[in-house]
Amino acid sequence: MKTWTASPVPRLTGSGGPLRIHDTATGQLRSVHPESGQAGLYVCGITPYDATHVGHAATYITFDLLGRVWQDAGLSVTYVQNVTDVDDPLLERAARDGVAWQDLAAREIALFHEDMEALNVVPPAHYVGAIEGIPDDVSAVEQLLASGAAYRLELPTGEGGGYDAYLDLAGQPTFGHLSGWTREQMLEVYAERGGDPDREGKRDVLDPLLWRAERDGEPSWPGKELGPGRPGWHIECSTIALRHLGMGFDVQGGGPT
Repeated sequence: MKTWTASPVPRLTGSGGPLRIHDTATGQLRSVHPESGQAGLYVCGITPYDATHVGHAATYITFDLLGRVWQDAGLSVTYVQNVTDVDDPLLERAARDGVAWQDLAAREIALFHEDMEALNVVPPAHYVGAIEGIPDDVSAVEQLLASGAAYRLELPTGEGGGYDAYLDLAGQPTFGHLSGWTREQMLEVYAERGGDPDREGKRDVLDPLLWRAERDGEPSWPGKELGPGRPGWHIECSTIALRHLGMGFDVQGGGPT
């Protein structure tokens, strides 16, 4: 997917010092200055179902500043951002407004690009739509199922004959470590942030959806042994980051939904 137009970043004399940021996992300031000279940044992008707003501006200006500080310190920065160009909020808004979901997504992505250009935000080196990443998502979910880290759940009666796939959090002892949130705090916002706590049959209420099997009236893509469907948003950022940054990059960022 094409990103927005870049403006030149001015070259200044001298060199900045190492970046220091607040680490949500430890609650402390820490220096982030890779000795390799290569810094990796992943920032979660928009779901394009409505106009961008000041909250988006705050998020992307924040991480734009972070990238510029790295560059000023002499680092080479690889910046990756996704755009969730298929998801429930987009499909619901398109149905409400009587427009094709693809057209709604294209319109709001274009508006987002205009806003980023107006704010002079440096564009990512890799700007990847969720749809583009589906082959990687399918491979990743297949591997998680094969290893026992994920499980299949038959669709509710009347919704079809396929299977959804969920990550089994019982096998993820560090879940929640980065945010520092308690289980109770997660449960308070899980539904409003895209979770499905009322889905019957899940092993844990918080288990995240990895692959949503095809339903009538919803877009779907080939999923090999998973069957036709589409990825849950929990998997798309993981596979995009792995493809373009590899395991263990430096900063992952985003904003509240």
